[in-house]
Amino acid sequence: MKWISIVLVYACLTMGQANAQVHVPDWAKKAVWYQIFPERFRNGDPANDPTAKDAEVRNPDWRISPWTSDWYKLQPWERKVSDHFYDVVFDRRYGGDLEGVMDELPYLHKLGINAIYFNPLFESPSLHKYNTANYAHIDHNFGPDPKGDLKIMSGENPDDPSTWRWTSADKEFLKLLRKAHSMGMKVIIDGVFNHVGTDFWAFEDVEKYQQKSRFKDWFDVKSWNDSAKGTKFDYAGWWGIKSLPIFRKDTITGLVHGPYEYIMAITKRWMAPNGKPRDGVDGWRLDVPNEVPHPFWTAWR
Repeated sequence: MKWISIVLVYACLTMGQANAQVHVPDWAKKAVWYQIFPERFRNGDPANDPTAKDAEVRNPDWRISPWTSDWYKLQPWERKVSDHFYDVVFDRRYGGDLEGVMDELPYLHKLGINAIYFNPLFESPSLHKYNTANYAHIDHNFGPDPKGDLKIMSGENPDDPSTWRWTSADKEFLKLLRKAHSMGMKVIIDGVFNHVGTDFWAFEDVEKYQQKSRFKDWFDVKSWNDSAKGTKFDYAGWWGIKSLPIFRKDTITGLVHGPYEYIMAITKRWMAPNGKPRDGVDGWRLDVPNEVPHPFWTAWR
């Protein structure tokens, strides 16, 4: 049996269950962790580097940032935008990918690392990827065939797991898991299940079709576009941040039906790829678990 990461244990203990017996996996007690922020770890394959379109940057002069460049030195394309560092730094990309991580697994093993925690890996246009666009797939710029992966995803119904295929980036991640496991390393990934990005497929459908969307109940919508009433589309974002729409909550199940079933499906996908637990991740680090009602975590664990 696999176990959810220790962060969930903390969440359980802080939500009224301090006296409950919670099993912590033995390997987690002895773990020597290494945290990897994928986009900034190592560029193992320059051929899959993000483009301006991938990064959603509208700047014809945009370029991948040199890997060893001075962090505070503005690149030529950045200076054309602004002289202020924080006006441009979030548009930067360095091209880190899964090939780069696999290249350095021997180095991590030599350091004595036996557990890796990845910041978000799922499809997303941002550098941090906490604004998920699709949990069923590893970001297309982390794998060897970005264009092919986008084509695969465009042919799926993201609401129907039976249509999901394995992209090159997905397969690259499963390859990384096998290699890490063969070296005695555990791997956990980031589960951001409270909110998504505005590029998330269900939210895009809601934004486009409004009340007619099949996914209108997935999010905490405050008002719809209605010229008769004089209202505009508005919704709740994480801590008021509109780029991070939150899933609607339910006091009985934690999350409302749609997101609930979807998160359960992608959890199974990554913990037991093709029904094989030995090929999946070893656990999860959970983002803001205190903001999702406890019944969901109970059922999910």
